[in-house]
Amino acid sequence: MSIPTDPELLVLLDGLAHQPADALESQWLDFKQWQGPKDDLKTACETAACFANAQGGVIVFGVSDKLRGRAVAIHGAKGFDLDVFRRGIYEGVSPALSVEVSVLTVPEGTGQLLVVRVPAGEHKPYGTTAGMFKQREGKNCMPLDPQAFRLSQLRSGVVDWSGAPAEGVELADLDRVQIERARNMLRAKDPSSGLLDLAEPEFLAGLEAVRDGRVTHTGLLLFGRKDVLASRCPQAQFHYVLLRDETTVARNDIDRSPLLEIVERMDQVFQGPLNPEEELELGLFKLRIPQFPLEAVREAVLNALTHRDYSDAGEVLLRHSPDELTVTSPGGFIAGITPENILRHEPRPRNRTLANAFVKLRLVESSGVGRKRIYRSALVYGKRRPSYTATPVSVTLRIFNRGANPTLARMVSELDARGAPVTLDHLLVLDALLHADYIDTASAAEALQLPRDEARQTLELMASAQLQLLERRGHTGAATYHLAKNVATHLKGKAAYTRTRGLNPIRYAEMVREYLSDHRSIGNKDLRALLALGDSASAVVEASRLLSKWSASDGFLVKSGPVNRPHYGLKKRDGR
Repeated sequence: MSIPTDPELLVLLDGLAHQPADALESQWLDFKQWQGPKDDLKTACETAACFANAQGGVIVFGVSDKLRGRAVAIHGAKGFDLDVFRRGIYEGVSPALSVEVSVLTVPEGTGQLLVVRVPAGEHKPYGTTAGMFKQREGKNCMPLDPQAFRLSQLRSGVVDWSGAPAEGVELADLDRVQIERARNMLRAKDPSSGLLDLAEPEFLAGLEAVRDGRVTHTGLLLFGRKDVLASRCPQAQFHYVLLRDETTVARNDIDRSPLLEIVERMDQVFQGPLNPEEELELGLFKLRIPQFPLEAVREAVLNALTHRDYSDAGEVLLRHSPDELTVTSPGGFIAGITPENILRHEPRPRNRTLANAFVKLRLVESSGVGRKRIYRSALVYGKRRPSYTATPVSVTLRIFNRGANPTLARMVSELDARGAPVTLDHLLVLDALLHADYIDTASAAEALQLPRDEARQTLELMASAQLQLLERRGHTGAATYHLAKNVATHLKGKAAYTRTRGLNPIRYAEMVREYLSDHRSIGNKDLRALLALGDSASAVVEASRLLSKWSASDGFLVKSGPVNRPHYGLKKRDGR
């Protein structure tokens, strides 16, 4: 079942002949008697918040839910303004909620019902501005459990845990060494930052580590002494595991340290011998390619520490093996973000104050480019594309140490040098084509996490004279793209381009004539098999175009058979 449409509502209303509206209600449907615009706007706000906290639903005003028979149960609604009602719900629910308000025409009562359609909320939990929080359970709106409600607010980011006061933590519990570490990090990133000129109290206030004289959770996480962290925030645990191979643990570090110390320690690990580099010569220059790009590691660690769910008792776990680096943090994605849209979705920090502090310290960007940086830092060397997976209670990022592709790294460097920089989008397409002969718009849209029109623009740019990375096959929306000859030869071997591009089009007509000397006719499927065009939509279009061209008045084929499945034979003058 799901939210009923207007036609489905009309069918349901016919059921009033045998049962009251209450029996027709469901998890997605609620009937309400019409009291008047003012009273029912309040009811609409309460019920809309209730539906938004579940899976969405529809509220129908103008139907008594206890009476049987259409004539007596349906009295209709009157005196309302659709725009006023829509705006009233938007302003009367927090966070603000956009709903669809419309009229359903019926023969009874006033002749119209007021229908409010409520989507499942993206920023749960929702409540009225008066402070009422309910959730749809079966056919009823039930109060949210206070503890579950609080956890829901924290986990969804509606309430910023990181900005709340850390109970029992005083200014004397902060470590001056960690405060100086923050200053040094900021000085290295942005020596002109105004924060560096501030005395310690103002510096802490500027980072919102202290608000109104009270230490926030952000202040505790960044600057708290280790013993204070262990007692006041035991869930702030970071676990680093170094695996020598699949079954041998070389290091197993479990610690509750201030976050900046953790970031600095991981930088040291991945700048040392545990993250060896491969040296690649690029003309007069040398490019050093680490097993795991430091930029990606730093972003992954910062993201895990910033966006984890601190109401969860779990730990941030970084598992480091020769083959891959896995970073797992407690708490699923904030509503709306998925592994399938993470490259494009606007950032939604669960811990906004902590995220802002990292931005002010110039450790992260506020625009969400960090996620793109993780991908680019791997793909620019030809390494495997990083991978996100998520459950309702955790997010895991995997960064792979597949051997670098020196040819791709060299090609990217050369294009950058001549003023034709290769973007992340270009790298994502190239990565897909390292594992496939061709890519179409639909596949590119999935790889790029973009709408098809924007994905097609990326493909066209890559096939342009400026970049010359791809070649297009076909001239419609179903066109496919493959690596250009020089690119394919260098990245995939000497035979790759010939195999992908197929037979020389100059010989197509000759091959069809030879085929028809042994067979009476040829169709679209036969032609695609003969010319090795494949079975893609663009191949069907290309075969149809060729057959139409060869069966024109000056061509060598004649068309016959049914319109939807024509076949073609040689014209008599071309017969043998």
